[in-house]
Amino acid sequence: MSLFSELQRRNVFRVAIAYAVASWVLLQIVDVVAPILELPDWAPKLILLILAIGLVPALIFAWAFE
Repeated sequence: MSLFSELQRRNVFRVAIAYAVASWVLLQIVDVVAPILELPDWAPKLILLILAIGLVPALIFAWAFE
């Protein structure tokens, strides 16, 4: 069984796409709300960094728990 088919079987691709869509929505909300709340300029970058780091555990959990 190839790695690609194993990733498909365990729905890792589905989790990655769902994570990307949810992250994009969250970043859009932050983009709108940040000026209203007068957040510093680095706040959206920090949220993007946290989301990028969180992708790895999300994919690992998707692999582990099918």
